[in-house]
Amino acid sequence: MRKLVILRGAMGCGKSTFVKEHHLERFTLSSDQIRLMFNAPQINIEYSEEIPQFNNKNVWKLLYTILEERMKKGEFTIIDAIHAYSDESLAIYKKLAEKYRYRLYILDFTDISKEEVYKRNQNREKYKIVPNESIDRVYKAFSKEKISSAFKIIKPENFDEIISNNPRNLDKYEKIHIIGDIHGCYSALKQYFEENPINKNDAYIFVGDYFDRGTQNYETFKLLNELSNNENMIFLVGNHEDKLYKYACDDEFSMDYDIKNTIKEFEDNNIKKSEIRGFIKKLSQLSYIKFGENTFLITHGGVPYIPELSIDFYSTNSFIYGIDKYNVDIDKLYNDFMMKQENKIYQIHGHRNFYKIKYNEYEYSLNLEGDIEHGGYLRVLTLHKKGNFIYHEIKNKIYNPNLIEETNVYNLIESLKRNKYIFEKDLGNNIYSFNFSKEAFYNKIWDNMTTQARGLFIDTKSNKIIARSYNKFFKINERKETELENIEKTLTYPIKFYLKYNGFLGILSVKDNDLFFASKSTNTGDYVEYFKTIFYKKYNDKQIEIIKDKIIKEDATIVFEVIDNINDPHIIEYKESNIILLDIIYNKTSYSKITYDDLRRFADDNDIQAKELIYIVNDLKSFKETYKNITSEDYKLNNEYIEGFVIEDSNNFMVKTKSFYYDKWKYLRTKMETALKNNNFKSKNKDDLEYSFMEYLKLKYENKEYDIKKISIIEERNQFEKNYTIPISDK
Repeated sequence: MRKLVILRGAMGCGKSTFVKEHHLERFTLSSDQIRLMFNAPQINIEYSEEIPQFNNKNVWKLLYTILEERMKKGEFTIIDAIHAYSDESLAIYKKLAEKYRYRLYILDFTDISKEEVYKRNQNREKYKIVPNESIDRVYKAFSKEKISSAFKIIKPENFDEIISNNPRNLDKYEKIHIIGDIHGCYSALKQYFEENPINKNDAYIFVGDYFDRGTQNYETFKLLNELSNNENMIFLVGNHEDKLYKYACDDEFSMDYDIKNTIKEFEDNNIKKSEIRGFIKKLSQLSYIKFGENTFLITHGGVPYIPELSIDFYSTNSFIYGIDKYNVDIDKLYNDFMMKQENKIYQIHGHRNFYKIKYNEYEYSLNLEGDIEHGGYLRVLTLHKKGNFIYHEIKNKIYNPNLIEETNVYNLIESLKRNKYIFEKDLGNNIYSFNFSKEAFYNKIWDNMTTQARGLFIDTKSNKIIARSYNKFFKINERKETELENIEKTLTYPIKFYLKYNGFLGILSVKDNDLFFASKSTNTGDYVEYFKTIFYKKYNDKQIEIIKDKIIKEDATIVFEVIDNINDPHIIEYKESNIILLDIIYNKTSYSKITYDDLRRFADDNDIQAKELIYIVNDLKSFKETYKNITSEDYKLNNEYIEGFVIEDSNNFMVKTKSFYYDKWKYLRTKMETALKNNNFKSKNKDDLEYSFMEYLKLKYENKEYDIKKISIIEERNQFEKNYTIPISDK
């Protein structure tokens, strides 16, 4: 817990012995131990050894660094040092205590006589023994120095006064009302107090998380700040108050969507940072109470069991944030633990409710987190002295229904901006596109962010995804996780094989009631114009209106394959330019889309060409047979060469595979472009297709003028096959 204990006394007075006898080593920072980390004991002129004292600056710098790291987490900490010339060090402790809301204690050993300290000093390990003159100087310093009133001075024999072992008795109150997470949902809290007026004979304990996510943070603050002055009100600190306190202290913190809106409300209503600091400084770390015949441990985060040692010895963060794994059912763990104990202690907490359990699902662990910020409930538990519990649930009717997605989008934007392998492009009107960089592509730096940043368009003002494409997915055997033997173990059936078309992706959404056309990471440029031209040529006004209505209704993006055989020919030859409906993807941070059956129904009802489902397999044997077939050298679909397939399992996991024909001619296109660029048509492989194709190009283009941009692999392949009549395979 947030308590800092400073040991103060001469060398050899028994400070370290006290720490050892009370089993406090794991909570103690010792200046001598840190000195020995920098240097081993050194020899001196007394034919002995001593702890070197010349590295003091680095010693204390490291000690303060470690101390602050502990204080960030609310760790109980003891400082074992002399603290005779302590003006500077005590000032640093005081400053850190104010920053991290710590209580300060001095455990004072200075009233032990010098003569006794002389004796004890001589009985220490040789390298720890110091001259008596050094002890004299320290005692002289003790007599002159005054200690700030910020420190409570305790004698070693009274150390237990610092440690909280016994619950606080609240029997003077008639009832105790324990109020769950509020999250800026003032109206629900107000309703509870209207139905159950505040009574000075009752106690009220609030479990934390008073702000963020809700829409009434200002009103909530005004009420709670006023109530916090009442003796019968106990407010615990929640994890959301930690970040708000950093804001109020002008400390660095990571701005997220939750606190961003709270800060805006506070600033719009002229709530001063000093007011926020004042309120949060009143908050308790937990409440350990006895009421009637029962004992209660009330925290924000909840714990899986009652610690063996005093709760003071555990970090504040343990009680605010709970254990690291958010999805653990700590209520069940605690309940099962308590059922085995002789002394039953009830736990009451908020913060987490991953499994959406009812407030009274377990006997000894009572959960007051009711998802209030998303239109759920304010949960309140009223305790009576006779032992009966009364539960209240007040429905929150004032909330932002889009809160989860807006929060997700805001946090996504922040993550994308921090990722050096993602670039953003300002498209105007608060719209930014995010796409993985060339460095990510060429160096195969793929993670959750770089795979998601692929044709992603976000309105950063409203925190809304305007349009999005697929997350990047990979070819079979392109990455370890898509190696054939690995995906065969992880694919879930049925598995569908969709025809893969050889064009570019066209992304269509709606912004401000107008169609929003995009390709890759932009809504302008040649490819967007190619897409628009074919789209308006392909569909009539009625179809376009139906498509637009579908996008608005589903809040989605329609992804097309755009085939432009004039401006953008690829490897596979098509008779005409075309666009094919691939998928309708919801404009959400998590990738999801409408089902293929619904896609097919929409397409068929409106005379829209959609992607073709070619194969469905229901077991591993069928998958292997199908994969072997489609990757064979002579594979054709309806007697036509194709690019390949997109393979999708029942969990929307996607991989792709290319046909042998496509891969071969894509390779030859690269060879052709290199040969044309360098006017060098040599091939080392004289007996295969590559050599023959290079010979054809050599005859046609060597030492001649040509515009490389106008030379198409499709046209050259057609001419080559017509003139050479060589089968498309390696001999």
